[in-house]
Amino acid sequence: MNVTLETFQPEVVDASFKTPVVVDFWAVWCQPCRTLGPVLEKLEKEANGKWKLVKVNTDEEPELGQHFQIQSIPAVKMIHQGQIVDEFVGALPEVEVRKWLAKLLPEAPKSPLEMIKELLQAGNLSKARKLLESAVKQEPANAEARVLLATLLMSDDPDKAAELVKTIDEENPLANKANAIRTLHRIVSLRELSGKPEADWNLYRQGIAAFKKGKYAEALEAWIEVVSRNRQLDEDGARKACVAIFTLLGSEHELTQKYHRRFTAALY
Repeated sequence: MNVTLETFQPEVVDASFKTPVVVDFWAVWCQPCRTLGPVLEKLEKEANGKWKLVKVNTDEEPELGQHFQIQSIPAVKMIHQGQIVDEFVGALPEVEVRKWLAKLLPEAPKSPLEMIKELLQAGNLSKARKLLESAVKQEPANAEARVLLATLLMSDDPDKAAELVKTIDEENPLANKANAIRTLHRIVSLRELSGKPEADWNLYRQGIAAFKKGKYAEALEAWIEVVSRNRQLDEDGARKACVAIFTLLGSEHELTQKYHRRFTAALY
């Protein structure tokens, strides 16, 4: 947002009592300004309302430049509660601007889902499950909470897990995870597992049994072996099961890191 002498009071000073305002003093001819400007715009977008960015063109608003004693541009000032709390001059690299912002801005309180994700990352599954059950009960339409809870329930209660994602359609950003849960639910719910060659079906069963016990590594071991031996088994079910597990765990999970390359090799 560009501000002028007339709009500076409401858009900057008054607004700073609600949220910190970062003022970027710049000019069209200033190359460092053109470098810094997109960085500030990107970080404001990431901040999601934690702070507000305004821009002052010092050529068009010389009075503001004089008032703030701007001698070199780009010049950046943060205003909070009507006062300048910090400033810097020059086109700092993004990492330094991030540090500057982090030093000045209070850490936003974490949302319930952020806290739950931290519990999951720390391996505190029982507490995370209780909080997710409460979150789903309080906000049934929360697709992310439903998917997270379904992922936790997938091993010991696949029917409930599938029910949780039943209403998540293909337009939802979490559709890939919901589909992964549906895929695994179909596989672990199979009743008739027979055919030829029997050895491949036995291996497929081993993967299902391991998955039901929450032993994802063992399930992946068995299913990847089936992928390398018999893609036709259960209409390529082993490959679909592996992809589903990787989707639920995420690309950064240690099991995905460990097994994805072996899985890819088994495909060819």
